[in-house]
Amino acid sequence: MTCLYASDYGAADPGFVASRAADTLIKGFESHAPLLEQAHNLGELLAIKRVLARGETVQWCNQGYGWTEGMQFHALFAAILVFALAYVAWRLRTHRAAARKHSPGNAESEMR
Repeated sequence: MTCLYASDYGAADPGFVASRAADTLIKGFESHAPLLEQAHNLGELLAIKRVLARGETVQWCNQGYGWTEGMQFHALFAAILVFALAYVAWRLRTHRAAARKHSPGNAESEMR
């Protein structure tokens, strides 16, 4: 089973009628014509055809990639970015401190 999400294929196209394009768009899928005629736009129709070509059943689910537009996703992305930048800054700072400690002009390195 493959879950398809209507929101992934855009808004319904009022000028799109799958049954009118039966000769070109539904060719080879005549036995699934009632299912294909439920498509609201060309993207949905082609997605249904891909699923049927693999021999799987089509199931429409409620939410597609719409969750990526939510505030929680943006907050998670921002937190990951902050932690990554903090880690890079920490690594640069420790690397520079170690380089200064072992530099030829450093008093500690001259005592050794």
